[in-house]
Amino acid sequence: MDFGWTPAQRAVHDRMRALGAEADAAAPDDRMRVLARGGALGLPIARDLGGEGLDLVTTALAYEGLGATLRDGGVLLAAGAHLFGVALLLARVGTPAQQRAWLPRMATGERMATVAATEAGAGSDVASVEATADRTAAGYRLTGEKRYVTWADRADVYFAIARDGGDGRAGGAPARGLTALLVPRDAAGGADAAGAPAAAEGRGAARVRPGAPLATAGLRGARLAPVSFAGCEVGPDALLGRAGAGLAVFQIAMTYERALILAFRLGALERALGEAVRFARERALGGQSIARHQAVAHRLARMKLRLETSRLLVYRAAWELDQGHRGQAEAALAKWHTADSALQSALDDLQLRGGAGYLEESGLPSAVDDALGGSIHSGTSDVLATIVARWLGV
Repeated sequence: MDFGWTPAQRAVHDRMRALGAEADAAAPDDRMRVLARGGALGLPIARDLGGEGLDLVTTALAYEGLGATLRDGGVLLAAGAHLFGVALLLARVGTPAQQRAWLPRMATGERMATVAATEAGAGSDVASVEATADRTAAGYRLTGEKRYVTWADRADVYFAIARDGGDGRAGGAPARGLTALLVPRDAAGGADAAGAPAAAEGRGAARVRPGAPLATAGLRGARLAPVSFAGCEVGPDALLGRAGAGLAVFQIAMTYERALILAFRLGALERALGEAVRFARERALGGQSIARHQAVAHRLARMKLRLETSRLLVYRAAWELDQGHRGQAEAALAKWHTADSALQSALDDLQLRGGAGYLEESGLPSAVDDALGGSIHSGTSDVLATIVARWLGV
């Protein structure tokens, strides 16, 4: 078992670390464009589809590099939803035509994607969604209200989960299961699966209505907002997988997302630990560095423990997926442990600084809020624990 990195992998990490620093120095509204320009949105996408063709372990290492220098966890969350929640799903279950239509432009950030699944009464229990995807002569008509959609007002395409309304034509099939659709934002004006404008004839008055970004406690760069799909009509080429098999498609997307969405947190955890160690060495109490006090030293040691165990779980999950394994339990463990570790270490980091750490100017309260959000999105810790328990057979 080799725990080392090849020179090529280290070069990707260093390149993404430099890109993260460039994005960190940019205005918040420009950060995603910096990431796109530097290739961060297409790393694991095949070369013939516009990406770099990297394996997922190397991709996780690259995002660790981004997180080491880019402190905006919200924009990294949005980048992860685009790449891990949608692009990798397309690479796995999309048809060759869908992949050619979307992935080259997703890899460059020309077209941004996001997941639209959560509803008022359906969060982790996605099987309870009430949005409907009715089959029509021209394809599907999507109707429903989604909540907490990442990058909602700036996305170009939404991976939406809806209840299969069945075939509304005479003698059509009854509703069965869930359906997964790739819905272009400009479906309101009529668009084909590649996002190109279509002729107005034959299209209904379909609408996609993103709401204003919500005032979240943390992860503000993710621009969470509701999205309304008011009878959006899309062609049959918007279907991902089979009609009625949307739950299985969604589980595949969430496995990729959970495995990799917090890879950037590894870099953030290492950065925070380094800053905390320096502070503990320099801060004096009673004539000696507070790092000499066992209570402080042990707090730092636990931060190191959380970092390294999170690394092992994230890279194990990425490796499982690289091997073609299902990886659901490994992905759940990686996301669960890394999210909890990030939150506890953020609290430890703040408490080490005392009153100074509680000031907004320190950046630590914001770090706590961002880390708290990580324990909610892509499955709460309780939901992930349930997934792991089911894989244990209990």
